[in-house]
Amino acid sequence: MITAVHLRPYALPLVRPWVAASATLTVRRGILVGVTASDGATGWGDCAPLPSSGDAGHDQVSEALKQATALLPARTVADAAVGIAGIAVPEIRWALETAVMDLLARRQGLPLVRLLGGTATEIAVNAALGPLDAGCARRAEAALERGFRLGKIKVGLAAVHDELRALRALNHHLEGRMRLRLDANRSWDGDDARRFLAGLSDLPMDGIEEPLAAPTLDGLARLQDSVAFAVAIDESLAELGAEAVLATGAVRRLVLKPARIGGMGRILDLAATARDRGVEIVLTSVVDSAIGVTAAAHLAAALPRPAAHGLATCEWLAEDVAPPPVMADGRLRLPAGPGLGVTPGESMMRSGRIMLSPFCMSLAGRKPPVCLASASTASVAG
Repeated sequence: MITAVHLRPYALPLVRPWVAASATLTVRRGILVGVTASDGATGWGDCAPLPSSGDAGHDQVSEALKQATALLPARTVADAAVGIAGIAVPEIRWALETAVMDLLARRQGLPLVRLLGGTATEIAVNAALGPLDAGCARRAEAALERGFRLGKIKVGLAAVHDELRALRALNHHLEGRMRLRLDANRSWDGDDARRFLAGLSDLPMDGIEEPLAAPTLDGLARLQDSVAFAVAIDESLAELGAEAVLATGAVRRLVLKPARIGGMGRILDLAATARDRGVEIVLTSVVDSAIGVTAAAHLAAALPRPAAHGLATCEWLAEDVAPPPVMADGRLRLPAGPGLGVTPGESMMRSGRIMLSPFCMSLAGRKPPVCLASASTASVAG
């Protein structure tokens, strides 16, 4: 039986701005959701609306989350899971499903990945290098030193010929040691996209995401047929339709944000279909909290086809709500222990992080932390 639901708002500053074609992110906002059962076990999820939704979108999701969680206390976990599947807002569905799955895995003493049917203990990840600016080479060198051999770069922020020249200069500087995964965030018309992709033929490419400003299945298929590396879509999936994309084979990769898809079960079902069609699934984070990233990592480890995922983003946060996953040699290691293997507000003194107060954490040597809004914390008891 669920006895309480806890909402913990947070606002986490970034070490440096996260720049994309459509927005620049300097603070990551969201709400942690804790679901407590009568035996005292608590599972956690992260409700973090995509930054592109703006303040109004965040406020709408926050209010809808309060209404949804008010119905959970006094219900069995099984009944709650059925109700969560019918929630319309994907960010809320993702957060509550994660919390319930974390709770169930903790009660069974299993890592969440095992409850999802997987056995892996780590996943491959790309380095998140940010925009193709003056600091990109320095960030790429640092990533290479940490063992990354795949770097994701935001493009579509300058003229096509300027970015192609910058990419060649970067590759020359790195001596070809890093494969490139690019994200254009729907920046180009058809002509610019074709010109840009043609200019990548001599670079160590892994793939390019969302090249078209107005994507169509035919337009994407023509681009995919023109290159040897993967063309991918992310935000366009909703408007084009997953079934149509997979049926036509328009692209070779789908990049999924769990909060946008809205649930572990939905992503596992989509991944199974994609596997049968020869399409790769990559999970990614928009600088989500350690709870959100860890949940996505467990899910990624349970997917039917191995891939390098875009989940190495926690280092972009100046503070976090919990200890982030360990990265080594370009791989993310799942935390040991049942469930997610991590709990918000856990003391990190022995690893160099300082616990200042409940749900308030800072990395040692950095500026004072942003707290998880304890004054506005909501607790809904049954």
